[in-house]
Amino acid sequence: MGQIIRTAIIDDQQLLLQQMKMLLELSTHQIKCVIMATSVESFFDALLTQQLSLDIILLDLDLRGQESITHLPKIKRLTGGAKVIMVTGHDNPELLAKAIAAGADGYFVKRTDPQPDLAEVVKLTFEGGAFLEPSISANLLQAFQNRKVPHRQVNIGQLSKALGILLSKREVEVLDGLLEEKSYQEIADQNHISINTVRHYVKELYQKMGVSSRRELIEKVLEI
Repeated sequence: MGQIIRTAIIDDQQLLLQQMKMLLELSTHQIKCVIMATSVESFFDALLTQQLSLDIILLDLDLRGQESITHLPKIKRLTGGAKVIMVTGHDNPELLAKAIAAGADGYFVKRTDPQPDLAEVVKLTFEGGAFLEPSISANLLQAFQNRKVPHRQVNIGQLSKALGILLSKREVEVLDGLLEEKSYQEIADQNHISINTVRHYVKELYQKMGVSSRRELIEKVLEI
């Protein structure tokens, strides 16, 4: 029996979530859907609550009329080595290039009887491949190889287990800003909170992790 592929699905249509879960788990590829979320926010809530490590994340491109590509860098930063496959109904080279630039590891277009099917694409990506919709120009493969990957990544589930702590959603947002080397004001503006609130959560993070500076915090997080 092969290794279990721990997979998350993010799609705002509940019926599609159930259909994809059934398709994946009934395949022969040892895929287990451990998170099913209808939004990026609920995905992070589940990730933090369950303290999970993931292998593959299936991210619908269109979440309630908004492109989810903007969330890709944060998802990549906070799920460590998990690979993200964009799942979409759009056969659009421009969207593909945009997704790749943001860190996507694959791009699957929903079709009737697709070849390969979604389960096979998950297995291929898990094993180190990079699936691109065949109908999209092959010259975009170069963009895959040259895409910018976040230079600091942390697996939140693994971090929580290793340190024996549970981070709140707000603490994770502040930690994400610290990893990006943003100022307290930039973190406050990004998350629509006050700078004093940022200072409060930084202090909470320091206490939980037993450190006294941003440098020590980052070093400790990246060691996990």
